[in-house]
Amino acid sequence: MLVLGVLRRTHWASSRLDTLSLRNVASRGLRLRLTLRQNTQLSGLRFESTKPTPNRKADSRQPPPPRFAYPERLCVYHAGTARITFLACLKISTLFIFVFLGFVVMPAYYERDGLSPTVLRTTLSAAAPMVFVAYITSPFVSFIHMRLPTAARGSEDMLRRFLRSIPPKTELTVTTMSFIAKPRVSNVRLEELFPANKRFGIVNLARDTATDNASRKWYMFRAVGDFCAPPANNTTRTPWVWESILGTIRNGS
Repeated sequence: MLVLGVLRRTHWASSRLDTLSLRNVASRGLRLRLTLRQNTQLSGLRFESTKPTPNRKADSRQPPPPRFAYPERLCVYHAGTARITFLACLKISTLFIFVFLGFVVMPAYYERDGLSPTVLRTTLSAAAPMVFVAYITSPFVSFIHMRLPTAARGSEDMLRRFLRSIPPKTELTVTTMSFIAKPRVSNVRLEELFPANKRFGIVNLARDTATDNASRKWYMFRAVGDFCAPPANNTTRTPWVWESILGTIRNGS
C-alpha cells in the first residue's frame, strides 16, 4: 500500500509539473506575440511620423487655373463641310479636265489635222471651265477665326460686350481655297475690310492688297483681296458673332 501511495504521489507531481511547464510555455508564447505586435505598431507609427507631409500652405497659395467659356482662337464663320467638299471637288475636277483635254486630246488632234478649228475648240473646252471655276470660287471663305482677348473669353455676356465695342485692330484669320483646292490663310485686321459687291454679287467683303503684293516676289501668288462670307454660316456655337462683325464692318467702324 505504501508503494502504491508513493507511486500515485510521484505520478501526480510529474503531471502537475508538466501542466505548469505547458502553461509557462503558453504564457511565454503569448507574451512574445504581444511584444511583436507592439513593436509592429510602434514601427508603423514611426514610419507615419517620418513620412513627409505635403506643404498645404504652398498648395493653397497657387491659384486655380482659369476656366474660359471660349478658346483664344474662336471660329466665327464656317461655310459647311458639304459646301467646302463640293467646291474642292469642283476645282480638282476642272483641273483634271484641263490636263486631259490640253495634254492628251488636243495634241492628238493637232498631230492629225494641224492647227484646225477642232484643236481650237478642244483648247477652249479645256481652259474655259478651269478659268471660270477659279474666278468664281476663289473668294469663297471656308473658315474665319478671331483672336479673343482674355477679358472676352469668360462668358457669353462678356463676349457680347466685347463685340459691341470691338477694336479695329482685332485680328481675323480668313481661310480660302487656292487654285488646287489647297487652304490659303490670310491674316487681316478688322479695319482693313470693307463692304463690296463684285464678281456677279458673290463678293461681299474686300480689302486693299497693294501693300501685301508689293512685298511678295514675282513668282508668289497674289494676296487674296475679295471674300465671300455671308451672314448665314454653319457655326453651331456662336453664329451671332459673325453677324455682329458684319454689322460693324457695314457701319464703317
